[in-house]
Amino acid sequence: MSLKNNKALITLALIVSLLLIFSQAAFAADGVKLSASSESDVAGEEVTVTISIEDAEGIEGGQFDLSFDSDVVEPVSAARGAFVPDVSGNSFDYNLELEDGKLRVLWVIAAGAEDDSGVVGTITFELLEDGDTDLTFSDVVIAPAEADVASTHTAGQITVIDFEELKQEAIDAADEAIADLPDCDDITLADRDDVEAARALVEEAIDEYEAEDDDFTDLEKLECAEAKIAKLEAIRTADNAILALPSVDSLKLDDKPDVVSARALVNAAKEDHGAVDDDFEYLATLSAAENRIKELEGLQPTPPTGGVDYWLPIGLLALIAGAFVIARRKRYATVR
Repeated sequence: MSLKNNKALITLALIVSLLLIFSQAAFAADGVKLSASSESDVAGEEVTVTISIEDAEGIEGGQFDLSFDSDVVEPVSAARGAFVPDVSGNSFDYNLELEDGKLRVLWVIAAGAEDDSGVVGTITFELLEDGDTDLTFSDVVIAPAEADVASTHTAGQITVIDFEELKQEAIDAADEAIADLPDCDDITLADRDDVEAARALVEEAIDEYEAEDDDFTDLEKLECAEAKIAKLEAIRTADNAILALPSVDSLKLDDKPDVVSARALVNAAKEDHGAVDDDFEYLATLSAAENRIKELEGLQPTPPTGGVDYWLPIGLLALIAGAFVIARRKRYATVR
């Protein structure tokens, strides 16, 4: 073989070697990778951490250790994820007391994983005291042995939050929402959603963190705003009921229940929310409708045609009285 050909082979061998090196490095970077989620809550509660896997199609199982601060959290249970189907030949196992501050999880997928990624399993921890702890992977093993495994895995974290701190944050959020509301006298129905949102924050602070009314800076402002919204809604409901009535000229006795109902809504707005006549836009219309119903029932005359029936007896009485007076005068003149 010529020297020229030897040089070409050597060059080709170097290129292939470099390609293999770069290829292996790429596989190492993009190989099977585990990650743990980050969770938080207050001491005494439990959180569930999700262990996920990616670039794992075809693998037949695996194992890892997970380290944590045993002063902050304590593992209480684990469960398989969808990546490890619960079928014959597959298994999911764990040891939550491998050693202080470390647990182990292992799994087998006999036929090889069908999915490229998914949830291997979940681990539930009890939160012991305020603080935080990283969840770090070690001794990661993936089967088969020739499978590429990432050089690093994504750690998770558990944060145990101070209860009083959470409580104060909830109170502050409610106070801020209340402060952003208009003054009570300026509240309109357009502010209803904001008023309801502020109330929801107050209730959350009370229900979730045992806050009390005195913990809030200006709860009276919210209560006044709620009362104003209730009053405006009652007024609007009454006005809408009046508007829904037929015109006075078209009213029939069959419409009486609707007229009565509209009046009841007006009265309720007054009695329950302190509304006054000037608050209602269509109160005159309601009064006219009520009068018309009385006319239709014969309880009062109907002007102008009904005026004949009303004035006739009055006219007759006037004529009789006049005749009586005239007769008295004539009699008095005769006597004299």
